[in-house]
Amino acid sequence: MASGPYFVGIDAGQTVTKAVVHDSALKPLSVARGASPLQKPQARFVERSHDDLWAAATTAIRTAIESSGVDPSNIAGVGITGHGDGLHLVDSDGVGVGPAITAVDSRAWREMDDILSDPDRSETILRISGQVPFLGSPGVILAWTAKNEPERITQAHAILGCKDVLRLRLTGHIGTDFSDASGTFLDNQTKAWSDELLDVYGVSHAKHLLPSVHLGSDVVASVSSEAARETMLPEGIPVVAGSHDVHAAALGMGALRESMLTLIAGSFTINAVTTSAEAVHPSWQNRWSITPDLRMAMSTSATASTTLEWFLGAFRIRSTEERNTLLDEATRLELSDDLPLLIPYLYASPYGEAPSGTFLGLRSWHTPAHLLRATLEGIAWMHVWHTRELSRSFSWHPQARLGGGIANSPFYSDMVAQALGLDIEVVLNEESGCFGAAAMAAVGVGHFGSLDETLNLASVERRHSPRPEDVDYWKSRSELFDSAVERLMPLWKSWNQGS
Repeated sequence: MASGPYFVGIDAGQTVTKAVVHDSALKPLSVARGASPLQKPQARFVERSHDDLWAAATTAIRTAIESSGVDPSNIAGVGITGHGDGLHLVDSDGVGVGPAITAVDSRAWREMDDILSDPDRSETILRISGQVPFLGSPGVILAWTAKNEPERITQAHAILGCKDVLRLRLTGHIGTDFSDASGTFLDNQTKAWSDELLDVYGVSHAKHLLPSVHLGSDVVASVSSEAARETMLPEGIPVVAGSHDVHAAALGMGALRESMLTLIAGSFTINAVTTSAEAVHPSWQNRWSITPDLRMAMSTSATASTTLEWFLGAFRIRSTEERNTLLDEATRLELSDDLPLLIPYLYASPYGEAPSGTFLGLRSWHTPAHLLRATLEGIAWMHVWHTRELSRSFSWHPQARLGGGIANSPFYSDMVAQALGLDIEVVLNEESGCFGAAAMAAVGVGHFGSLDETLNLASVERRHSPRPEDVDYWKSRSELFDSAVERLMPLWKSWNQGS
């Protein structure tokens, strides 16, 4: 084995944190995972302990280093990425002020609805920040906290992103990067914190909680002696600022290029086009990216693996063997107009709070395999919805890159190609977020001259193209999905499921 240098990439998801040791060419040598389960103490609340997040990270990092066989002293840098949004408050000692409120939490639905029902406030937030609030937005969650748990703001020293919490525990550094800051209170034009945004959200008194902001590949700190003991990382090695996970994944998929479409089926259905354009619209977020010249326009919703995990749990499909058997059955089903349809709005929807998850077209002869197929198809339809919205202002290359946990299934990745009518490429490295984080570290310490040098290191594992003979099926199903949402909207709005 070569002597290095090696780079560690860490990716904190909603429930699992991954760590990968990469060689000098960013080839993954070992992968490890640590679980940080979510707590749901009451309806709408989805939380996670800061300590659980750190424990998951230390488990993943230590296991990855041990299994890689590399000499830890040859690790040259660390990069961290993580899921965006939610609210992570820490005190002056770096300790979490209460549990983290995750991006799939929906307790702030009233605060969100108050803003969305006020055209002036909504327009101001969109104009300044490049997005409108959704249920997991830090702004609406902070507004909920100010109203319901104001003592947490009093006790806090900083608002961080998920990946920033891990970097804090690893190094003692408090700060964030532009890609995560763009989802909070950053002015989308000036790249400075906005007093006007804070005021519109009703949280001006929390301005002192906003941290310093850096580029993703900036070296901002080094591994502390305490963290070195817990993780096996060498004390004093550089740690870069890192980024929001979509940006890191796009880098790791070789898709962080102007006018390239990145699709991710993770906890969220994520659809992002890399761009230099400033276009804004309520259907997408326009965030600054890892480099100072690029943005990512992202249209997203919490409708992907969260939906699949709900289905598997509801049908008590717990083992990998059970899951694979059911997936094989679903794969063998013939295309038919009588297949059931799922509208996957269990956690959130692009239309606000009112819509809910809905199965349609159930018949007595439908089996769990039919419902699994409907679930996967429902997730795929969200890629269609979101990319259609992005196409209002953006165009992209004829091939899109698809990643995320569900993309590991060729059945699903082919389904996305058919639903979108677009060539889909799936990269060989399934931990693309860790790759992107490691790439930022490698650039930060000068191993590579720029992030552009790392883009061509991603290789495509498989490609899917639309099949002409199936176009009519997918077109009719897309129209059925859109029609169902439109016709159900009045019912959803009149049916008060709020609590």
